[in-house]
Amino acid sequence: CILPAHSERELGAFDLGRIRAVNPPLAPQTPDGATTETFNNYVGAAKSMTTLQRKEACCASIDPYSVYGAAVALPQLARTAEWSLRYTGFVVKGYLCLTLNLLLQGFLLYMLSKEERIMSKFAGKMNLCNFGAHMYTCPGGSDCIGPGGTEITPERLYSWDAWSTRVFVRDSLKLMLPDRAAEIDEQVDPGEYGVESYYLRMICCFIFVLGLWPDLCGSGDLFRLLYNVPTRAMPWMSYKKAPGEKEGSVSFHVNGMPLHWKIINVIVVFIPKVYIWFLTADIGTAFLMETSTIEGMIINAVALNFILGMDETIASALMSPMAKHMLQNVEDYTWDSGAAVETDREAFQRHTQDTAWGLHSPKLYAQLVPPRLMVMLVISIFFICKYYSEKCTPSADGGLVSNPIRVPKS
Repeated sequence: CILPAHSERELGAFDLGRIRAVNPPLAPQTPDGATTETFNNYVGAAKSMTTLQRKEACCASIDPYSVYGAAVALPQLARTAEWSLRYTGFVVKGYLCLTLNLLLQGFLLYMLSKEERIMSKFAGKMNLCNFGAHMYTCPGGSDCIGPGGTEITPERLYSWDAWSTRVFVRDSLKLMLPDRAAEIDEQVDPGEYGVESYYLRMICCFIFVLGLWPDLCGSGDLFRLLYNVPTRAMPWMSYKKAPGEKEGSVSFHVNGMPLHWKIINVIVVFIPKVYIWFLTADIGTAFLMETSTIEGMIINAVALNFILGMDETIASALMSPMAKHMLQNVEDYTWDSGAAVETDREAFQRHTQDTAWGLHSPKLYAQLVPPRLMVMLVISIFFICKYYSEKCTPSADGGLVSNPIRVPKS
């Protein structure tokens, strides 16, 4: 029942109330006939996804638990404070922690490389390569001949320490009893040296790279911060006091920095961080590839990540509580993505299209392939192939054996 405006004025209060009770007001209409609840849910889901995507693409932050983040943020806070004594002291301590971290990480990596490239060569240890990698296909398969020149079988497979000791005992007997050398060769079997599990070795290399991934992402975040923040001197802390309040509040936030500070951070922080990561990945993968025992592979895959975690250990142990409090409260820097503001109706329509998928939708299978996993696999394969290309050579049976080993000059 639809009444013109003058009809309502002519009716009495009782009759008008009765008409409105019989004909209640219509519910507000939403796009495509959706209910208000559905419309709000769709708009909320679409806008939340947009917000998360913009935060991932247009937001930069420092690592508050690392000496690298401290080396970037503390000088800017001191610059904002006009290099007062206390803030300058924080900067000096931050750079001391950074220097200590680089020295310790570099020293540990140097010693691992020395063990592999020098000490193992003095001991006569050949590269492991693929000795015994496919022993269950022997005889007749590839990688069936060990460094001792005999066929590898599971019951004759030993670690380097055990095999070198057994070879030493056999050769000592032959030197002491040269007239019985043939009998000793027949009766004393030192076995062979090889890898106990080829596939576990590959998996441990991937687990090792998996542990290195957060540090690589941290390097990417640092680069984005240095690239996107304005190249001019801007305050990294601010003081606000609302009317009527006795005390205001201080906030710390990532902001612009002068060009010379960007250059300093690239040279002093970013390049050493990336270089240490590359050395750790390279030396650590080679170290795992030279590990023959199952327990050694698993333990080393976890232990090697300790090297890249040194920066957080030093920051937690040596930095003052005041410096850590400032770093943990530094707000992220966000910038405008340039995208137009989306209306509620556009967000509703976009989410409606996003729900219209099936088993034949190409976008479904694109979502099933995690890009980070692909990148980790590529990195793992790269360093494994690098090890094989530098340390190994093809054998006659189609396998990979060690390059000739020479004693180091020093």
